[in-house]
Amino acid sequence: MTCEACRIRETNKRTGRYSFRCLECCTRLVLSTHPSKPHAAVMLAAIERFPDAPTRQAILARLKTLMGARHEPARVLPGT
Repeated sequence: MTCEACRIRETNKRTGRYSFRCLECCTRLVLSTHPSKPHAAVMLAAIERFPDAPTRQAILARLKTLMGARHEPARVLPGT
């Protein structure tokens, strides 16, 4: 499920709009601080102050999934 901010981002990658109720938005916000762990910690703390925000654990789990996908080795196609 995507929120309005996620739908806007589909057409405008440079948007600064986030919904702190949306796991994808919160993940995207924290990911925007990479590789600065202090900045990521500040973003996570800010997100935690919002009612109905995803949990820190949910955001970190989603980040781990996305970061793992980013760092998977490239597949070599047979015959290349």
